[in-house]
Amino acid sequence: MKGTITMLWLALIAVLMWVLQLVLSILQFRRFAAHVKEMRREGRVAIGKAKGRFVAGAIVLFVIDPACNIVRGEIMKGVTVFAGFRSFDDFTGRNLLDLTEADVVSYDRQTRRAVLGAREEYIIYQEQGETLASHA
Repeated sequence: MKGTITMLWLALIAVLMWVLQLVLSILQFRRFAAHVKEMRREGRVAIGKAKGRFVAGAIVLFVIDPACNIVRGEIMKGVTVFAGFRSFDDFTGRNLLDLTEADVVSYDRQTRRAVLGAREEYIIYQEQGETLASHA
């Protein structure tokens, strides 16, 4: 009887921890969405991300002008839902489309992947826009 009660408590604790993790993830996503919306007031936003299973992931946001020059950047790195964005102006003034591996060699792997991912995602976005415009 005692073992059954212990197992029930452990199961209840596991479910509560899962629910807490789900709620915190939803709150983090809402903060992220609000932050991107705020940055979009300044111009187009290129987003790059690098997931990390056992290392800190990274998300990079670049506000770009009509010529794809980076006006402002922010980065979020961390392993918990409590990670927040901070200024990342290392590429301010540079053209997003001109960034290469050589430009990010001094950064950690996740940051490199996020920066180059922002460039790649924006190129895909542009190509999709051109495809849609040619079909209209």
